[in-house]
Amino acid sequence: MGLSGPNFGNQRSWRVLLALMCVMLVVVAGTVQVAHVHADDMDNHSTCSLCAMAHVTVQVVPSAVPAPPAPVVAPVEALPNSAPRSAQPMFALFIRPPPVAVVPA
Repeated sequence: MGLSGPNFGNQRSWRVLLALMCVMLVVVAGTVQVAHVHADDMDNHSTCSLCAMAHVTVQVVPSAVPAPPAPVVAPVEALPNSAPRSAQPMFALFIRPPPVAVVPA
């Protein structure tokens, strides 16, 4: 189901077409912004949306500093060490060791 099939070429062509349209839209919008002029040479361009957007700046707002975390203190009780019953652990489902393969000599 990967990259083969009858519909893969069709899907790929739509993706390429969409990508090219997006690139062309960015190129055309950039060209319009750069070549933008007013015929009447008025100083106040407040009615022009391109001029208004060209003068918009990002408002820098200092972020709020979070309060430092409060230390959490809780008493810890240590249990006495108990001696292990045996060196090998016993499991609840333990029956016997696994079989050993016998290799004739």
